[in-house]
Amino acid sequence: MPELLFRTEDIRPDEILDILVETRADRETIEQLKGRAPVVLRGSRGVGKSFLLRAAEAELSNAFTEDRVLPVYVTFARASLIADPTPARFLSWMMAKLCNRLSRALRTHGCGLGASSALRTLRGDSAADGNSALEEIEARLEDSWQGEVATEPVASDPVPGPEDFMDAIEDICQELRLRRIVLFIDEAAHVFIPEQQRQFFTLMRDIRSPYLAVKAAVYPGATSYGTSFQMSHDATLISVDRGVTDEGYAGSMREMVYKQDASLRQSIETQGEVFDTLAFAATGNPRILLKTLARSTPLNRRNAQESVRGYYREDIWTEHSGLSERYPGHEALIDWGRQFIENEVLPALHRRNSSDPNETSSFIWVHKDAPQTVKEALRLLCYSGVLQEGVSGIRATRSEIGTRYMVNLGCQFALDGEPISFGANVRRNLSVKRMLEFGANHALFREIAKFDLDAINDAGNQALVHQLARSTDVLDITPFQRDKLDELELVTVGAVLAASEKDFQKAWYVGETRARQIRNAAIAAVYEYLSG
Repeated sequence: MPELLFRTEDIRPDEILDILVETRADRETIEQLKGRAPVVLRGSRGVGKSFLLRAAEAELSNAFTEDRVLPVYVTFARASLIADPTPARFLSWMMAKLCNRLSRALRTHGCGLGASSALRTLRGDSAADGNSALEEIEARLEDSWQGEVATEPVASDPVPGPEDFMDAIEDICQELRLRRIVLFIDEAAHVFIPEQQRQFFTLMRDIRSPYLAVKAAVYPGATSYGTSFQMSHDATLISVDRGVTDEGYAGSMREMVYKQDASLRQSIETQGEVFDTLAFAATGNPRILLKTLARSTPLNRRNAQESVRGYYREDIWTEHSGLSERYPGHEALIDWGRQFIENEVLPALHRRNSSDPNETSSFIWVHKDAPQTVKEALRLLCYSGVLQEGVSGIRATRSEIGTRYMVNLGCQFALDGEPISFGANVRRNLSVKRMLEFGANHALFREIAKFDLDAINDAGNQALVHQLARSTDVLDITPFQRDKLDELELVTVGAVLAASEKDFQKAWYVGETRARQIRNAAIAAVYEYLSG
């Protein structure tokens, strides 16, 4: 089985540009990420948000000597580990995190600040072990899930507020002759804690300046921007969607695989229709393609069909239903959304495409005045990758206005007895003009229309203890990595998180380098699971 890399976290920063296969839309996105304007990069899991952030970071790093634009990559994945994340704790953690990563980026790019006041702001008072005070604060908050360390900020903590941080940024740029600093904040606000999300976007608005550009990656269907952050004024929203109807879509997906493992070229070219059906089934999501391709090895029709049925009939729905454990109070929305798509939409699309194969569809249209509960359920389906939100303001029958969504093609292919043949015909004749339409008062909406959205509580990290106690079976890792966790008897999510690199080296045939790779992959999977 080829060991394909499913996550950007598994790729070294200096390898990113070597395996970049960009579409025209990708290039436009990267240029905007490198630019001066704030950007919110939105897309479901696995579509490539982190990869695009890293690609923009790498290009700025390569051009740093000439252009003097400093890239700083930050991930907020560990936000879910902050026990009882009060607003004061979360703000302290965010500011410490930003200061520490900025200090690291300055050192990496050879930018010395001597003993300037700006450096003191970024580091705080020096700690006894040589770390900065802010590094200790960051670590203390991220370790608070263990219940063994104090988490409440105190008056003596030297964490700068947004205004002091902005002053330090301006001083740094002037002293080092930097044109600007670009913060790439990955997994910025998808931890299913709306209060944290709103607090982050308030901070994003507050630290905007000519010397600092913030680029934040978020998920659809799980983000609360709050009232103080106005997308139309405070940032440019970019959706990361690889359109399956775009020219060259299948070719670009092939190149993504070739860049990772050139040895697969011959089998993919021999089994062209099989691979292309897998690529279209993924509906623009590279991670899903790589996972289903790995399951189809050796690549042939039978293996691919089993892979499609297994992933799109079971795995994708298991992941969606599992959101209720990490999104307390939303079970009714999650369950209704699954029933709506699985029991109503997919069978209707399959019947239509089977009866009229000359013009196929995988699109639905929902009236703009549909109940808000329906829209929330559809947003959660977008988060899971079951739906892809399209264009709002689309006119349908009788000139009514609504939003068009694309239903994941793989979920439709998996319904057929011959997923490869059926999928090949659907993708060749796919038309955005044909949509299943659901009016404002459609009968299927009645069940969920009276659900009280105001009754949903911000449960914060109440479920964290339960999540840490769950089996490692919930983690999205390779079979080899799972075998090693079993061998080490790391059977729960919390045990993986607490294990050291030396613990991982106890596994058979795992040296220092391999242990680090396995641990990094497992920890990344833990963070993604805890975050949602």
